[in-house]
Amino acid sequence: MDLMWPLFYPVCMNLIMAFVFGISLIYPPTIIERIARRREPDLDERGVAYTRQVTKVWFGFCLINGMISLFTAVSGNIDLWTLYNGVISYGLMGILFVGEYCVRYHLRRQSRF
Repeated sequence: MDLMWPLFYPVCMNLIMAFVFGISLIYPPTIIERIARRREPDLDERGVAYTRQVTKVWFGFCLINGMISLFTAVSGNIDLWTLYNGVISYGLMGILFVGEYCVRYHLRRQSRF
């Protein structure tokens, strides 16, 4: 059994997520808008525009993260793969989640959307 194939799992997951975010940009409502409407069903135009921007950011993140994961998978360096895919990528996702939450909190305080 070739042990290299499991290294491509993060690549596949990122490409799938990028595909889902990308398709929702082409065929609205976006995934983020759908999630937001569960908490706030009467989301106004500014909120919809914001969720669209957040969807674009996640789309871009998944593409870039997938490319880096691909690089680590083909590099042949299991230590690099483990460090990036097991620690760094999750840290970056966490930073993106927290950063988006802070931006959203700040925007909501400035004006309701």
